[in-house]
Amino acid sequence: MNAATQLLSARDVRRLDVGVAVWIAVWIVVAVVVWHDIAVQAQLSRDVVKVGTAVRDTGRALGVVGALPLVGGQIGDFAHRIQSMGTDVQGSGRSSHDAVRRLAVVAGLALGVLPAALVLLLYLPLRASWRRDVRAVAAALRAAPDDPALRQYLAHRAVGALSWDELRVATVDPWRALVEGDSRALADAELDRLGLGRPG
Repeated sequence: MNAATQLLSARDVRRLDVGVAVWIAVWIVVAVVVWHDIAVQAQLSRDVVKVGTAVRDTGRALGVVGALPLVGGQIGDFAHRIQSMGTDVQGSGRSSHDAVRRLAVVAGLALGVLPAALVLLLYLPLRASWRRDVRAVAAALRAAPDDPALRQYLAHRAVGALSWDELRVATVDPWRALVEGDSRALADAELDRLGLGRPG
């Protein structure tokens, strides 16, 4: 992973940071929308509970009529079945309401957390490795800003990481500059790529 991180410039890392932040924000918005839409469906379950309550109450009212001596037991049996059906509908509505609420939470969390966690698990180690590399170069630069070996190292990194056009901006012939030990322009180009300035 270190070789891959050495090819990243400070600009690349800033773009990746923005891309990861946008990715996470988009999935959080999607998760909230899905959670809200599923949670709204719980209203249907509440309506089912209301219908069940109305049916049960109708059964109770018919039960009062069925208890009258002249009407007989047939209405009483019918009323009991209606009341029992209303109680069953209420129970189904309540359990459906709970299931829909759980589904809303699980779907919201899954859509909000899983894509973000996956990207962070892949990106954060890369970002941390790049940061360690840049800090090591910065520390070496602070310790010995004019060290020819460090300058040569940075020049070689520049040749491996910069495009041909970027190399030509630094020096007309990058390979000759390396062979002749004229590495300051290439080293400075690498420091710019990493977002570091030469001290003092």
